[in-house]
Parts: sequence; structure tokens; C-alpha cells
Amino acid sequence: MKKIYEDAGHGLPNDPGAVGNGLKECEVVLTIQELFNAHLLANYEGFEIKSTRTDNKTFLPPSERARRANRWNADVFISFHINSAANEKATGYEDFIYKHASLGSKSLQNVVHEQVVPVICKHNVTNRGKKIADYAVLRMTNMPAILTETMFISNPKDAEKLKSIEFLKNFASAYAEGVAKFLGLKAKDSTHVVVPSPVQVPKEDEKETPKKEDLPKVTSLGDKYSFQVKAKQGIGVYKYANLAEKFKILKEGTVFSVYGYTYAAYAVGGGGFVQMKDVGPLSVTLKTGGLSKDMETEFRDFLKGEGIDTELNVYAKGNPSAEITVAGLNLVKVKQFLDKKNWYYK
Repeated sequence: MKKIYEDAGHGLPNDPGAVGNGLKECEVVLTIQELFNAHLLANYEGFEIKSTRTDNKTFLPPSERARRANRWNADVFISFHINSAANEKATGYEDFIYKHASLGSKSLQNVVHEQVVPVICKHNVTNRGKKIADYAVLRMTNMPAILTETMFISNPKDAEKLKSIEFLKNFASAYAEGVAKFLGLKAKDSTHVVVPSPVQVPKEDEKETPKKEDLPKVTSLGDKYSFQVKAKQGIGVYKYANLAEKFKILKEGTVFSVYGYTYAAYAVGGGGFVQMKDVGPLSVTLKTGGLSKDMETEFRDFLKGEGIDTELNVYAKGNPSAEITVAGLNLVKVKQFLDKKNWYYK
């Protein structure tokens, strides 16, 4: 049984997505998702579907969407979106995979895009091509994953097409055919069936309490290796390491300490977790003393090996010393290196 995890992007009440020309992205992508489901359920067998949401009363942060797909061990992840741009002339279709995508994701993109091309030609739509991006739902999912951008809500002509169920059905069916082909799903018969009413698929309970074993592993830093960060904007603090259950908001510019981390979140002082992308680590200058030439060489080799791109300023007069300015987890790595070598620093 193949597992398909689908994601209708955004979601109310938190995030309507792009808005323009009488449309809301969060509503249009729900229709695409329902039509996608209808096509698969009418024409194929041997699969299961789970969704991040099936209504406009549900919102999950991107990291939580990826976590749920990972926890379910999905075979494929597809995220539906509508594009937007400041230039209302921007138009067309494009799809994305992670910039460091697996071969599986590259294959998925090739197959889905191939199915979309006839629809693009049928409706005289601009093909903006197969692209890469650093979107969280692509970066944090463990399975082949793709994100589709069906036209531009900011373009009046595109928006008129997006108001057509037939137009959306053509794209949704193409997405479904692409996923079915990628997974090797068995067709129910040789004739595709058109389902007039989209079939709803049950979503996971967004209010479920995460089990301890399902939470991302938190790497503790302790007091010695903690570091400070500053909120880039008003940000949420979450109860769990998977960024579920937001319980307070920190104002833009708030400075606080980090005592642990996961792949996408920091564990902060006072309890809770914040998204890494929402904060900027504060730089700290470390000063060392008594560095010999061999020690300097070893230090530089360490920085290069860890990919820490910062200057190591060496002062040869008197007792040889050095200064280095680093931030965040790089600061932790440098401190741990110096401690391991028993080299003095302050």
C-alpha cells in the first residue's frame, strides 16, 4: 500500500496565503487537493492518502507538515500552492523540489512536470519550468517531495482561469497522474472516470498531543555552550520540539539564550522552542592566547573542515594570540574545539 501525503498550502485562521483578484490561495489549493483526490480515488487502487488539512479552519506550520509526513513514512509528498508577484504580468506554471534534492525527488518532479505539459499547452499557459528552492516542506521531508505553483493569483487573467473548476480539474488530474505514475499505482480499469464531486480525505487530528518518541531529538548545549539570538520579527514560542502548540509571542528584537537545538528549532531559555529561521544568532569575539604556528595551522584546518567561513586574526607580537568572531552553532563548535585542545580563550 503506497502512502501519499498531500499538503494544501497555508490555511486559516493564521495564513490565507496569497490574496488577489477576488481569490484566496488557501481556498483555491483546497479545491485542487479535492480534485486531485477525486481523480486518484476514481482511477487507482493500492494507496492511502493523508492531508495536512481538508478545511479552512486548520493551520499547521511548515515544519509540522513535514514532521507528520515523516512520521507516517509517506512514499511521496505533494504541496499545492498558487503563485503571486508584485508584477501583475507575471504568469504561468512552475514546480519546485529542494535545492539539494534526492534522486527520488528529481524523478518525481520530472514525472509530474511531464504530465502537466499537455495541460499547459491545452490552456496556452506559460511553462516557467522545473525549479529548485529551500522551502521547509521540501527541505524537511524524508520522502520524494514536490511543490506546485498553479498560476499567479496576482495576474487578473490567471485569476480568471483559477476561478474555473474545469481548469483546476485539468491541473489536479495531471498532478494525480504524475504521482500515480511515479508510485506505479495500479489502475482500476483502462478508462479514467470523471468524478463530479471532490471526495474528502480525512486529515490527521491537528490537536493530537505529540508522543515523546515522535519528537525531533534535541541536542542539549548546557550553560557553557549556550548562545544568544535576536528575534527578526514577532515570533512564536512553541511547547514541543516539533513546533506544535504555540503558547506565547516574542517581540521583534527580543534577545534570549539558546540551550539546545533540533534540525529546525532552538530550545530557548524559559522553556519552549522557536524556529531557527525566525531568529539571528548574535556574534561573539573569542580571544585566544599562546598560539604557536602549528596551533594556528590546526585551528585554520578545523575551521575549513567545519565550513566555518570567518576570519581568524592572528597577532604575532609578544605572546602569539588570535581573535575570531562567530555566532550560533558555529560559536559552539569553536568553543568545543578550543576546550578539547585545552587552549585558553576568553
